[in-house]
Parts: sequence; C-alpha cells; structure tokens
Amino acid sequence: MVSNLESLEQEKLQNPKKGFDFSGVIKFVILLIFMGYFYSIFFGESSIGVLLDAKDREAKLVTEYNKLQNENQKLQKKHFELIQLTPQEDSF
Repeated sequence: MVSNLESLEQEKLQNPKKGFDFSGVIKFVILLIFMGYFYSIFFGESSIGVLLDAKDREAKLVTEYNKLQNENQKLQKKHFELIQLTPQEDSF
C-alpha cells in the first residue's frame, strides 16, 4: 500500500495537471462577492452611517415633538382661561 502511494506521488510529480485550474478563479469570485456585500453594509444606502443618521434624526424629532406638545398644552390652557374670562351672551 505504501508503494502505491509513493507511485501515485511520483506520477503526480512527473505528470503535472494539464489544463487550467479554476479553483483560484472561483475563490477570487467568491472574494469579490463578499467584498461587495461588506461594501454595501458599510457604505451603501442601507449602511451603518445611514442607520446612525436616522437614529440621530429620530432623537431630534422626539425632542421637537415633546417641545411642541408642551407649547400646545400651555397655549390651550391660556386659550381656555381667556374663554372663561370673556362674558357670554345670554340668548333670552
């Protein structure tokens, strides 16, 4: 059995593979696909930067919403106080 292995190894050394080896090309194509995928994650329309910008914008909008809600509440209170102060006409 050892002699068979040795003979196979010697045969491989004497007769190198003929033709083109596609394994390198396939590995390169797979590498390109992964590079494109990671590029889109970090720099594309759905990237991490866009996500962080959206979260920042959301925080600003929530702050503005709360500010406007408080302002509206104060204005409504003032409005209802003014309505109560004005005399109402009786329709007798």
